[in-house]
Amino acid sequence: MEGNIPAYYSDVSLRLFNVLDKVGLREDIRWKRINMMLLRNELASLDSKFPRQIFGSQAEATTTPGLQSDIDILAYIPSINVRQSIQSLETSVFSYIMVSDAHTPPGYVKLQWMVGYSPLPVFNLECNNHILDALGRSVLCSRNFFQNNQSERHGPADRKVINKSLSMDFVTALRVRSWPCQASQWEKRNINYPSQANIFLIKETGALLVPVGHPLSPESHLEWRISISYGEKLLVWQFNSTQYKCYVSLKMIKKYFVKPICGEKALSSYHCKTCVFYALQSTPSSLWQPENLLLCVELCLRTLCQWVKSGYCPNYFIPEENMFDGKVYGHIQVQLLAVLHDLLRQEGRYLLRLLCDDIGPRLARLCQTSLFDSVYQVQDGVESIGFSIYILAGSIQTAHKSLACRDLGNKIGLVKKLCCTQKTIQTVLEMLCSSSLGSDLASQCLAQALIDPERLDIAHELLTFGRSSDVTSGRLKLAAFYLMQDKFVMAENVLHQIQENYTYHVIDYNTYPTKETLCDILEKNLSTAEFVRQFIALPVCYFQSEIHCMPKALILKMFLSRGSHIIDACPSQCACVDPKVFLHYLEYQCYFRLGKTSHKMAALDNMLWVLFNKHLEYRDSALSLLASCLMQEGMYTNAWKVLCISMWLQNECNAAMWQIAFLINDAFKLLRLRQ
Repeated sequence: MEGNIPAYYSDVSLRLFNVLDKVGLREDIRWKRINMMLLRNELASLDSKFPRQIFGSQAEATTTPGLQSDIDILAYIPSINVRQSIQSLETSVFSYIMVSDAHTPPGYVKLQWMVGYSPLPVFNLECNNHILDALGRSVLCSRNFFQNNQSERHGPADRKVINKSLSMDFVTALRVRSWPCQASQWEKRNINYPSQANIFLIKETGALLVPVGHPLSPESHLEWRISISYGEKLLVWQFNSTQYKCYVSLKMIKKYFVKPICGEKALSSYHCKTCVFYALQSTPSSLWQPENLLLCVELCLRTLCQWVKSGYCPNYFIPEENMFDGKVYGHIQVQLLAVLHDLLRQEGRYLLRLLCDDIGPRLARLCQTSLFDSVYQVQDGVESIGFSIYILAGSIQTAHKSLACRDLGNKIGLVKKLCCTQKTIQTVLEMLCSSSLGSDLASQCLAQALIDPERLDIAHELLTFGRSSDVTSGRLKLAAFYLMQDKFVMAENVLHQIQENYTYHVIDYNTYPTKETLCDILEKNLSTAEFVRQFIALPVCYFQSEIHCMPKALILKMFLSRGSHIIDACPSQCACVDPKVFLHYLEYQCYFRLGKTSHKMAALDNMLWVLFNKHLEYRDSALSLLASCLMQEGMYTNAWKVLCISMWLQNECNAAMWQIAFLINDAFKLLRLRQ
């Protein structure tokens, strides 16, 4: 075969390897993104009934900005017990046993309802979602399992569209802790790949049962697909640079050459991943080097071509399952075969027409000259980690709101628990919880007629420790604490420090980072926890236990705003405010007490500008704070307008209606004094 390889393959492979580095597939970027997703998964599982994991391209870091891969989130239900054999069932416990028959396709099972060693009959079919199969067994129906009626159904997933180029797929599955019997021969097939250590790790992860049946089965509504997603993710993480870039290159080729002609379902990323797994199993490891990248891509294309020709794509773990069933047949099979044959005939020249992330133009320029063009150096593709940062920042905020909404004893226990977890988790969340705990203690002290200095000192220590949690959240709570104690100069110093740290690189937790921010992060080579502290501005969340450390407007919002799905994202018993708005509010209050009129009005102007020119997650909180400042200034007409805007955005269950009542009361008092 080596005699048929064009002489330029080695040179083009090295150049392609270099170009892929420039679009965000460098090893350091790859592992930063993987670590961010691991952190996100751990944050999501700290306080969740259904453990959630990100799978697919985002978790594997096998995507680029041009591929625009969706986010695949899978949650499994730990309370449902699934076993593979009767012997492993527990007595007097409701369980499911994986069963199959002559009509069940390979790679799929049914779940028979059992108690102890005995099958259960069917009662109330509509409520318990159980149906009798052809053999009279009571099995769990997979159709519409845990379906969210507000989302679009996409196979077994509920799809939520975020914007034109991004969507999230949520899948609810069941977990099987043991290795599936149908995949028992997988270990025996492997000689060179993967290693025995990886085989052991993969078998320990078990499998998932996804609620989707075989597309050609008459009992597809009763079948569950066996998915070894954990094992696949581990295998992809073990790819070396060439294997990793070969897989991403196949995905780019699939998207830009196959999809426009054959449609979206003909060839999927999962088919490409399976092809790489089989190629690694059948070739020596010495082949997978940077100078052979193009050769490895074409080897995989030839394998795909053979599968399409035979109409059979074997699952990597369960080869008896044909993953082309219901997808590649008839004219689609003919078109797909023609496209793959055409690509192979071109001997790599198709890469010059690959527009994904400008791979073709970049490669063409690189093949013409040995020097990099300055225009392409600017477009480094570092934004490929941007979405991982976006997801992680939102996960940290969600975890903080979920974990901090507890009583004092549970908060103390949580901080102790975090000290025993992964170091990154400790540094990110421990400080956030420390701020919440310090504010909780301070609130209890300030509520008492006789203040306990020792407890107040402890609260101050906790708030001081938590000030470096991120750019804003911890420091803003500390500044609010100083204001409550009339320590205005100390509050001013903290607020000034926040302003200094709030550079144009800082992003809010719900904002996609800019290219400049990402370049700054990569140049500094920061750890995940460190870039959170330097670049992410989390909003401030107050809970009922912190009532004496928060502004009155937020207290009203906490107790009176409910069902605020249009303009607010706060959970019940919680009041949140965007960081920029709260920063300018505290500046106003501080300068008001210090008598600095010009500074005070500048803070008010900044607050107005942010409120009406920036996207805010908690707009009604911002409007409430602005209205309270205007009332404090005696600008009742302007305050009335702001509160009317808030009521127009949400006319029910809005704390603004109480502020309107207070405003009218103050206005009448003022009229009486003037008379």
